[in-house]
Amino acid sequence: MSAPSARAERPPKENPLQKLKDEELLTRFFKTSEEGAFSLLVARYSSLVYGVCKRVLGNATDAEDAFQATFLVLVKKGASLRQPGRLANWLYGVALRTASHVKSKRARRTQVERDAGSRPVKSETTKSDMSDMNYEQLWHVLDEEINQLPPKYALPLTLCYLEGKTNAEAATQLGWPEGSMSRRLARAKDLLRSRLSKRGMVMSAVLLAAAVFARPASACAPAPLLASTVKAGALVAEGARLSDVVSPFAAKIVEEVSLGLSSSYKLIASLAVAAASFFIASSVVVWHVAAPADASLFRKPPPPTTIFPPLTQGPGNSASISLPVPKAYTDRVKGIRRTEEKPDADSDKNGKR
Repeated sequence: MSAPSARAERPPKENPLQKLKDEELLTRFFKTSEEGAFSLLVARYSSLVYGVCKRVLGNATDAEDAFQATFLVLVKKGASLRQPGRLANWLYGVALRTASHVKSKRARRTQVERDAGSRPVKSETTKSDMSDMNYEQLWHVLDEEINQLPPKYALPLTLCYLEGKTNAEAATQLGWPEGSMSRRLARAKDLLRSRLSKRGMVMSAVLLAAAVFARPASACAPAPLLASTVKAGALVAEGARLSDVVSPFAAKIVEEVSLGLSSSYKLIASLAVAAASFFIASSVVVWHVAAPADASLFRKPPPPTTIFPPLTQGPGNSASISLPVPKAYTDRVKGIRRTEEKPDADSDKNGKR
């Protein structure tokens, strides 16, 4: 009877793609259609995206539709991201936009009662309602406000409080010094409290940290949802139609959110061009008003002074200037010479007589 042989368990091999940054994974996915790169991005930000969708929608089925739609929008728009290193903030904003879009479409489909005698819906942003808000409702308001912050302040909140990363981990991912991360995180909290106070939600720093940021707002997405999302993204990247890989409802959401993002980018570009044109025109007008008359852009400069030789060759009338002679001056000289030659011709005739 042989003794049972004990086999040492081999540690799982580390995926070499895990060391790549977001922008490097995006480049590999969009240039080579490498499914592993997209799979890692989905796994890396699944909790962030699913947490936003679940808080906004509440319903697990709707949250899964919004989750898939968010990453399919990434497949359609990710190749043209201007700042791929800020993918976390971009996905957070798209997830919030997508979940809100799903919520509004569901609300219209269910035909919520709007009779005159129905009880009015209470606003979730008034000071009197704050005590009645649950954790999910409060985070829905915070999601909206965080999305309005500048990226350098939204990113620390997104990574540290929505993904549960430490300051050091978030700083490493963004390439920032750890001290800079702490300062921006503190500033982000101040800006967030200021924005909340404008909505009637006065929260102290202690209350904000204890009631909201004490526990991470991320949620664990189901494994089958991750697998189906990765497969759908790979198929769409290869040219498959959205309606062939996801539900018609989710496909429509993806198209509408993608179109909305394109319109937003075009609007921002148009506003930037208009602002630059206005600045240039204003600068020209201000310069015209403040500049001296002889330096104005809108007045012709005075004609150059031209010195011509004398018309007659009298005593003391000499010039040594060689200039192009205008036609009017030439005609005048010819007229004078004809006048001088005419008396000589008359005197010759009188002498012959």
